[in-house]
Amino acid sequence: TGRIDGLTEIGPPVSEGDAGGEMYTLVEEVKTSPWDALRLSDTTWVDFPAWSKQVQLYLHFLVAAGHQPHGELVIISLVDGTEHRLGVPEDPDIPAFIEGQLLHAIEEHERKLRWMARREAATVPFAHDEFREGQEALARETEEAVLQGRHLQLVAPTGYGKTAAVLHGVLRAAFATRRRIFFATARTTQQRMAADAVQAMADRGMPVRAITLRAREKACLNRVDGEIMVACRPDACAHANGHHDRVAGSDVVADLWPRDTFPEGAGTPNADLVGEVCGRAIVCPFALSMELSARADVVIGDLNYVFDPGVRLEAISDDPDGWIVIVDEAHNLPERAMGYGSPEILLSMADLAEDQLLAGAGLHAAYRPHLELAEDIGAWMRAGIARVPGDARDGEAAYPLVLPDGEAEEGAEEVAFDRRALRELAARAEGLGLTHAVLRTRHPLVEGGGVDGFLEISRSLVRLRATVERSGEETVAIWSEGRRGASPAGLRLLCRDPSGLLGPFFEQLAASVCMSATLDPPDFHQAMLGLSDARRLEARFPSPFPPENRRVLVVPTISTEYRKRERDRAATADLINEVIAAVPGNLAIFFPSFAFKRQIESLIDTGDRPVLVQGRSMGEAARAEVLDTLAKGEGHVFMGVLGGIFAEGIDLPGDGLHAAVIVGPALPQANLARRLLQQWFQERYGHGFRYAWLVPGMSKVVQAAGRVIRTPEDRGAIILLGRRFLQRDYQGLFPEDWVAQRTASPGEALEGFWS
Repeated sequence: TGRIDGLTEIGPPVSEGDAGGEMYTLVEEVKTSPWDALRLSDTTWVDFPAWSKQVQLYLHFLVAAGHQPHGELVIISLVDGTEHRLGVPEDPDIPAFIEGQLLHAIEEHERKLRWMARREAATVPFAHDEFREGQEALARETEEAVLQGRHLQLVAPTGYGKTAAVLHGVLRAAFATRRRIFFATARTTQQRMAADAVQAMADRGMPVRAITLRAREKACLNRVDGEIMVACRPDACAHANGHHDRVAGSDVVADLWPRDTFPEGAGTPNADLVGEVCGRAIVCPFALSMELSARADVVIGDLNYVFDPGVRLEAISDDPDGWIVIVDEAHNLPERAMGYGSPEILLSMADLAEDQLLAGAGLHAAYRPHLELAEDIGAWMRAGIARVPGDARDGEAAYPLVLPDGEAEEGAEEVAFDRRALRELAARAEGLGLTHAVLRTRHPLVEGGGVDGFLEISRSLVRLRATVERSGEETVAIWSEGRRGASPAGLRLLCRDPSGLLGPFFEQLAASVCMSATLDPPDFHQAMLGLSDARRLEARFPSPFPPENRRVLVVPTISTEYRKRERDRAATADLINEVIAAVPGNLAIFFPSFAFKRQIESLIDTGDRPVLVQGRSMGEAARAEVLDTLAKGEGHVFMGVLGGIFAEGIDLPGDGLHAAVIVGPALPQANLARRLLQQWFQERYGHGFRYAWLVPGMSKVVQAAGRVIRTPEDRGAIILLGRRFLQRDYQGLFPEDWVAQRTASPGEALEGFWS
């Protein structure tokens, strides 16, 4: 496809005094360049082969249509605004070039058709030797729902084997309908489980091309002084410089999807293999993975690549009806989607931009407009922050983006800010974007991979404007003074209902499966996901595990409420020590926060048992080491946090984990944002506290407890510490198969359980 920038009929002379010449058609292709007039003056059309080829294609088509064209490449310098015209001649080899391109397109299309036919005729095997109890029925129900184009809310307990069963059902439906699958997760550990299941099916002869998308910063191979530096520019990264040419001229794709395998071109490379292959070929693993995702049958990756409008895969945006999306641990999606609609802009970044540009203006006068904009952004933000009342809790205040329907302007609650001012600032930032891109290459404000304050504040401003334009009363604005312990100074939006973002997108998909052990209450999750009644389907599968193999204890003799934690600190540690002594194998202790863990861990007596502790920021290697150690079943005591990387989406069957102590429900942090959510849920659904606090808090409890029993042979205990677990509202969110016992002595209640 293409669009001619300039097409002008140049006519014959209109009077005897005019210069002669026949009528011709002037074709102009306009481009911009970061080069200045001096450098451009030494160039010819040969120096810009891709741009010139575009002009030559236009010339060829115009000649075929009976014109006499003359082609010019018009290059405008972004540095000094000068215009440079380069004549481009016709290319006699263009017909052969076009034929080659068409043949390539036909061959690719026929190759795709052959692959689809092979898929369609293939048998989809199960990932394991046999189905567990209930898995075959789950796979069959999933397949039927997808074939009907439904959005399935699937609830099954942890350890059920949802990943393998759902993939089996969805792949059968996808192969039959020539569609593709995205397996979306919130955590890397869940991606590995999905990749392993697809690999197992491929090992049994299923033709499949799969790719796992690793986050850009985790995939990056660019090292500067031994450290990874994510700078995706040709001048800053050897893997980015010439990436596309090296991919086209090498066998890097064949190394991942080998041509000599059966079926031809099948492959399920994991992220580590992609990194190794790209390292040898000196290409970017993130860019290559994104390119392969456009041709893969199964893509495994983070929720963002499907649901965040800013980073959604182009292949999905272009053809959502061609995709079936599996959302693993779907209880995480509403909170994540709220984040997509809740951008922020920080005063500290505006100040950084101002400081950098103040120095930059001394380097080059062209930085002056950028500096003026940074100063205006800072002034706009300070004016908003100044509106926060002096007695505001945590130095924060919320304002609506729009006035409620029917409310008069006079006497109405004041809105967050003047939208016209925001639009003007964002438009100025966009207008300076190209100039800034050129300036930073010639007169850089920061060295290496340092933070470019102007670039960051501009992006924040443009995203803020885009979100404001599409938001309604569900979104409020919060100005913050930046008091210690609270949110940093600046402005952030709070999206209290993600259904407006998620619902329209779900409607475009061919089908979806939203699965979790914790999708209760179902009407709340349906509302948050924006699933329509017409296409939504719900399925529940009970636990297939023997109930006598699980012991659930509630210990109400202490309180884990924030105000009473210090009072009951020693008693809480005594109960944990009692459980440690009673559990013969691996034991996990999950706290509601790192702060609470620090309060208690010094009082915990593990005896001679080895201890593993979750840190605030653990790399993939450190996480894998913890999981590998636990899998050995050597009697470790693990201390982590609810909702953390070890409390969801990991598999520790057999001796991997005998018991989990859960120290209180992990209710969200009390702050203005959470109170605003409670207000919205109360007005909208009549369940403010339940939806804003209990549902997310108890989801983390149930997920952590689900790490214990993963197979029918496992025996495990779940010990819930805290009197709130006795309250009806909390127990109402227990899984149906839990039979909780109340006890003051968990050690005695566990005596003989593993004998």
